[in-house]
Amino acid sequence: EQKIVVKQICPNCHKYEKFSSVQEKCPSCNVDLQLTAGSGDQEDIIFRHEGKDFSLEVKNNPKDPDWGQCVLTPTPKNGRWVWDYSDKAKKTKSKLLEYYNQYKFNDGSKGLLEYLKNKNIIPNKYRIPNKELTFGMRKGDQKNFEDTKHKISTLSFAKFHEKKSDYVQVGRKGKTLNQKYGFYHINNDPANLGTEQFDAEFTLRFRAKTINTHFPICPKCGKECAPGTKPKCNSCKIEIPKDYSIGHKCPTCFKYEKKEKDKNEIIPYKKFNHRDDDYDFFVIILNPKIKKKSKFNIEKEEDQEFPPIRS
Repeated sequence: EQKIVVKQICPNCHKYEKFSSVQEKCPSCNVDLQLTAGSGDQEDIIFRHEGKDFSLEVKNNPKDPDWGQCVLTPTPKNGRWVWDYSDKAKKTKSKLLEYYNQYKFNDGSKGLLEYLKNKNIIPNKYRIPNKELTFGMRKGDQKNFEDTKHKISTLSFAKFHEKKSDYVQVGRKGKTLNQKYGFYHINNDPANLGTEQFDAEFTLRFRAKTINTHFPICPKCGKECAPGTKPKCNSCKIEIPKDYSIGHKCPTCFKYEKKEKDKNEIIPYKKFNHRDDDYDFFVIILNPKIKKKSKFNIEKEEDQEFPPIRS
């Protein structure tokens, strides 16, 4: 079985790191090291080939979310709402934004921000104080902002990854079991592996995305806390119990949600607040129609080869 030597980092101390093809542990913290996957704007995996390091974006399947997500922020100006990219997007995704700003939309608008301005969207969020936003207002923003009318080329994906990742691996987990894709280079083949360039057509989606709706309440001090895998109260320095056995349905969701699974969802906290202000506006490229299967694949496939990576 062929393996890739990859960079692993301690999730606790963030200091110990090691390149290896097998799971390693941090000698100080005694926990399993993790890949760089899930580190926000950084690449998913760093692998080593002939003594040099290269970056790899990993997608379990083409339906994976976030192929270039950027936050958009509205501001009132001269009686209209104008849109801009977040400071973070400007800093980390400047090449992608250059592409968006040159794109010609179906209505004749040139550039993404001009397109949004011409749609005359009047948002509830940023116009109404957060504490006054209701379930209906959030759903209204989601309905009014939703737009999947435009198709864009691989160039947007390449621009997004120009300084982020060298290669991409597209798997076929989930609902794409009968489709094979594999291992490609994004802009060029810096490791000289003989890969083909990733080529696909994407859908451009405008979306008002809910981030969190239910916020746990500390059982000790009664303060609202940030949700998460292991929520904590920063004031009391305690972990808040999270388990479906102590949870219950949200009265607000039960009253207003239309889908049965959303109405009857069990929230895994004993006490929590329902909030409708924790959402934002995004532009995303998604659902790529990949034009050609790669000859390489780091997953085991009968008719594809493992890329010639040598540590």
